[in-house]
Amino acid sequence: MKLCFNTIACRNEEERLLEIIAEIAGLDKYKAIELWIPDIAKTDREKARHLAALCAEKELDLPIVSSVLGVLRLEMDDLEEQLKLCQKLATLAEWLGARLVRAFPGFVGEITSRDPDPEYYKWVVDAFRQYCRILADSGLTLVSETHCDTFVDTTEGALKFVEDVGEPNHGFILQLGIVPRWSGMDALQFYRALQDKVLHMHLHPYPWQEHEDNISHYAQLLPVLEKEKVDFYVSVENCKALVPPLEAARWSAEIIRRFVAGEKVSAPENS
Repeated sequence: MKLCFNTIACRNEEERLLEIIAEIAGLDKYKAIELWIPDIAKTDREKARHLAALCAEKELDLPIVSSVLGVLRLEMDDLEEQLKLCQKLATLAEWLGARLVRAFPGFVGEITSRDPDPEYYKWVVDAFRQYCRILADSGLTLVSETHCDTFVDTTEGALKFVEDVGEPNHGFILQLGIVPRWSGMDALQFYRALQDKVLHMHLHPYPWQEHEDNISHYAQLLPVLEKEKVDFYVSVENCKALVPPLEAARWSAEIIRRFVAGEKVSAPENS
């Protein structure tokens, strides 16, 4: 299994980003870095190329740039703003040599594929079609995250959304949590339903923080991914950043090893 580390865990220590990446490379567990870019304006061409050079020196791939692209307001008044963000992300991904750009299909927490508002759904589909076309000019692929409370939070909704967008450079980041349950599936069934379009995966190193189902999900799915030697990266996303990044990276590698080995993993008391 190819492990990746998401730098969202470093957001409380931004000034140490390069140092932390070097420390993570030194663990010899990770093959890639997923760059969390909440503020694109802080990264210019020189900084991006310096970062890419460091990662190349440490033999770390940079497969994906992640931001909040796609979180379109319900008022449907921010498309131009989002298209500009998409173009900036495309430029940054080019500088870094990345291949994927992450997006959330719709305003997270306020919508769902189970009961979509037709007007807003159509508007988001059109926006994603435009994102894909912008990214295609740079040879990039858009990956919609199967996050709860988005238009891809069920298998039916996710497959319909990709079909409706209708662009070839559009796939999924597999994120689990409650979404397999909403499809009446377990983790493996959910993955199989979307497998042909899964290009990246997010894993929470403290799985009970995001949703209690994650422990059973990872116990079921990670051994299968290891056995099948999937080509996509499994990216550790310590989004709450409650512990230092290097500690999260060490723990993540260990918890993944336990899941793959079939060992019991449970939430600690009072967590």
